[in-house]
Amino acid sequence: MAELASMMNIDKEMARKLDSVGIGSAEELVRLGRRWLLRGIRRCW
Repeated sequence: MAELASMMNIDKEMARKLDSVGIGSAEELVRLGRRWLLRGIRRCW
């Protein structure tokens, strides 16, 4: 699995936030899509 922090425009802080909403890999981020991601982050942050 690709590490989130190695992706373009994802720094360590964003990787931490993604992990806090249940996204732990680049593949999972792509699979879930942008809409789910934005809803998940807005709920938590």
